[in-house]
Amino acid sequence: MKVLFIRFSSLGDVLLTTPIIRTFRTHFPNAEIHFLTKKQFAPILEYNPFIDTLISFDAENESMLQLIIRLQKEHYSHIIDLHDKLRSALIKRFVRGKTFTYKKKHNYRKKLLKDHELEPIFSTVDLYASVLEKFDLSLDEKKLDFFLPGNEEVIASSFLSSDKKKIVTISPGTSWHTKQYPTEYYKNIIQHLLDHYDVRIVLIGTEQEKNLTTELAALSENKILNLGGMTTLIESAIIIKNSDLFISGDCGPMHIAAAFGIPQIAIFGPTHPKLGFTPLNPNAEVLTLDLDCSPCTLHGNERCPKGHFKCMMELSPDLVISKLSL
Repeated sequence: MKVLFIRFSSLGDVLLTTPIIRTFRTHFPNAEIHFLTKKQFAPILEYNPFIDTLISFDAENESMLQLIIRLQKEHYSHIIDLHDKLRSALIKRFVRGKTFTYKKKHNYRKKLLKDHELEPIFSTVDLYASVLEKFDLSLDEKKLDFFLPGNEEVIASSFLSSDKKKIVTISPGTSWHTKQYPTEYYKNIIQHLLDHYDVRIVLIGTEQEKNLTTELAALSENKILNLGGMTTLIESAIIIKNSDLFISGDCGPMHIAAAFGIPQIAIFGPTHPKLGFTPLNPNAEVLTLDLDCSPCTLHGNERCPKGHFKCMMELSPDLVISKLSL
């Protein structure tokens, strides 16, 4: 059995496929498992022992035709689609192998945006696990896997000081504007942490989020480490793993913190945990306001469709502060 799993993006979604890979490997120990994802998300799976071959796709340097030709040479017996969009459909059409596709429930999720009385989706992992039914398998557990390189302690020490201060890592940015908790609210939370706790605050984010982390870091030059745009995905994961508390909105790093089971506060606005995006972490505090207009989107918007942005503006910093546990 030679199996190709497909999930191109994004960070959180790729990480949420890991329980499926682990379960499949447990029941088919002799299978040859390949996993296809975008180049920027490949580090999530780079050290995963349940995957034999990790295939990265760089759309800037490789066309879909070139990728398909590359995959055709592998002669897969099974192709498992955990993405279900045009690119994965093309692969299923032109790369030989018995195909399986997860139950995406996209239409049901869209109904959830309008009918808030419908049964919630606990986790996207449950949707991915629908492919296991085709093999008469059931998920072993929902725990996420994020395996790190053997030199993770060296990497951690290169960023984090060896003093006894507790580390609070904050990832303030999100992929969509409406998913981002207001900057002034983050400032209030950070100032409270500085005033009431002996902590080291670490800010992480992408290159595009550097202005945001720089603005927040200006609250204290001595007690805030601004790593916005300065770390790789693996480095960010190691920093998160070594944190005593992680705070973020609904974003990819939120799921990294969940994978390591560290205490975390996850702030949801226009999206909602009941759409399947809740962090799978018993140590997570998930904050959201169940307004009549929320959730209003599956993945986020550039602006609030109602114009008031109450789902974030009314989720006060005091509420977040009340959940701090250090």
